[in-house]
Amino acid sequence: MKFSVTIDDKELQKKLKNLKDNSKNLKSTMADISVYMKKQVMDNFEAEGRPQRWKSLSKKYLEYKLSVKGVSKILEFHGKLKQSISSSSTKNEARTFTGVKYGVHQQTGTGKMIARPFMPDKKNEDMPPFDKLGMEYIKRKLTEAVMKGV
Repeated sequence: MKFSVTIDDKELQKKLKNLKDNSKNLKSTMADISVYMKKQVMDNFEAEGRPQRWKSLSKKYLEYKLSVKGVSKILEFHGKLKQSISSSSTKNEARTFTGVKYGVHQQTGTGKMIARPFMPDKKNEDMPPFDKLGMEYIKRKLTEAVMKGV
C-alpha cells in the first residue's frame, strides 16, 4: 500500500513573500513613527516633564526669567532647545534628537543643575514616546505595515 500527500503552498509562499517585501519597505512607516516620537517629546516640554513633572524653578530664577523674558515655562528661555527637536527616518530607523549641545546637561543634570529629562533614556525608559502606550502605538504601526496585503 502506498500513500501520497501533495501540499499546495503557493498561497503560503505568496504571503511569506509579501511579509518579506513589506519588512524591507518601511520608509513611510518609519517616517510616521519619527513624527510621532517628535510630537511626544514636544508634549514632554509642554507638560514640563512626563511621567514625572520636572522640579520647579527656584523662586529667584523664576522672577528673573519673568522679568527678562516674560516666560515661566521650565526649559524655555530663548526656546532654542525646544525648537531644536528634530526627527528623521530611514527605511529601518526612526529618530528624534536635538543638536543643541547643552541639551545633554538639561537631560542628565550637572553638579550645579538638576536633571530635567525631556527625552527617554536609560534612566527614563517609561517616558513617552517609549512608555507602554507609545510602544503599543509603534508596534501597531509596524505590524500594520508588515502585514499589509498578507
